[in-house]
Amino acid sequence: MKDTNAIEKALQQKISVEVSEIVQDFCVSLEKLSNKYGGSMFYDFKESNSSDARAFMVDGTHKVSNVLHRMILDNHGSNMLKHKSQELIAKLDLI
Repeated sequence: MKDTNAIEKALQQKISVEVSEIVQDFCVSLEKLSNKYGGSMFYDFKESNSSDARAFMVDGTHKVSNVLHRMILDNHGSNMLKHKSQELIAKLDLI
């Protein structure tokens, strides 16, 4: 790796893989639930049960997976990167 940007990109790829595994585990459980009990292939994401709640719909677990992956990265990605960077620095004994 030529510079710190390459290291950061490698850490971001590791983070994306970690999040993908979490999302995949959830979607496997969701598919098991669907196979056992049936239900629609359309999934509503709603803020709450109120009639004026913001909502959107996706079709299929692949799109659910995309939404969850993006949502988790947006919410936790920077903290995960900070944590993994600190772990790497500690392993390299730079502090």
